[in-house]
Amino acid sequence: MTLRLGDKSSKYRKGIVVRVLTGQRFGLRDHIFDAVIDKVEVKRLGEVSPREVQHDNPEVRTLDEFIGFLGQLYNREVTEGDTIT
Repeated sequence: MTLRLGDKSSKYRKGIVVRVLTGQRFGLRDHIFDAVIDKVEVKRLGEVSPREVQHDNPEVRTLDEFIGFLGQLYNREVTEGDTIT
């Protein structure tokens, strides 16, 4: 499972193959593996469960920590009202 800020339902659909990469955003990245999308959900960030947060980033324990992480990742203020896919 991967959580993305914003409604990405038009970009990611069930059954498509995506490349899973590691590395800095806008920097060099390494290809890890390809994956098939099983399901796409769009909801408010405040509706994300603790299990979903930890599955996306095991180093993050709470929704507040995850909101802070996303704020740093996307370089903008993120709130529980934001949409997540």
